Amino acid sequence: MSERFKVGLALLLTYTIWGSTYLGMNYALESFPPLHLAALRFLAASVIMMLFMRWRGASFPTAREFMGGMGVGMILLGLGNGGVVLGLHYNIPTGLTALILASSPIWAAVFAGFWGLWPNRREVIGLLVGFCGVIVLRFDGQIQAAPIGFLFLMLAAMGWSMGTVLIPRVKQSPNAYMASGAQMLGASVTLFAAALVTGEQMTTTLSTTSLWAFGYLLIFGSLIGFTAYSYLVPRVRPALAISSAYVNPMVAVLLGTLLNRESISSYMLYALPLIIGGVLLMSFAKTKKQPLQEATA
Repeated sequence: MSERFKVGLALLLTYTIWGSTYLGMNYALESFPPLHLAALRFLAASVIMMLFMRWRGASFPTAREFMGGMGVGMILLGLGNGGVVLGLHYNIPTGLTALILASSPIWAAVFAGFWGLWPNRREVIGLLVGFCGVIVLRFDGQIQAAPIGFLFLMLAAMGWSMGTVLIPRVKQSPNAYMASGAQMLGASVTLFAAALVTGEQMTTTLSTTSLWAFGYLLIFGSLIGFTAYSYLVPRVRPALAISSAYVNPMVAVLLGTLLNRESISSYMLYALPLIIGGVLLMSFAKTKKQPLQEATA
């Protein structure tokens, strides 16, 4: 199996799976507290991933690699996914949530500049167009009714983007799956700590719907989707790695409308082409090509 094929498959998985996880989180929040939902999901996925790879003969990360992976996971998933579940907890619809998270490539381009990868002229145009879409969303009535939820979602987009930029720059296990496991463990520690500080507790009986949704998030969202994403990030530019953000919102909006009876506001219709258009401009901007690296797992 060629490296190019693996990269293409990883892109396809992130494009198709993650758009559905917003609705999955919404269903899981029926009886799960938000921070515990994310923490338990990543803890279970981390243990399963790392033990399975050890059984397959892979070595556990060294102490330095383990700490590096956990550090990235605290930002990428701790802040990234934690912000998403909190935004949904404040009753922001799944389609709107996904659209806000579609701004992630914009933030990734900004953060990549800290390491000298400043956006070129076309990417700057894409940045400006995308930011205009985010500003439009701020006036949506559903956002106006839940400003704290909007703040959490913006922090999630920035955390996801910063973590994406950090993945190839922090010493982690050369095995992509062990690295993913360490990242998810770091996220679970962060989220459990946040739940402890805020006093969040598991106080209700978990519903069947929530348990099925949790299983879906664990298997597809974490074990399959996130592993594909972690495999992808070191091998392509940040803008391409995070380009699933312009497919995910359309999947999320479609599923939210069909399965969750969510409405599509006029502001979403205005913001969608701006944000997606901005991301597309950045993704197709002429940039210096980077050679693909050989797979390590």
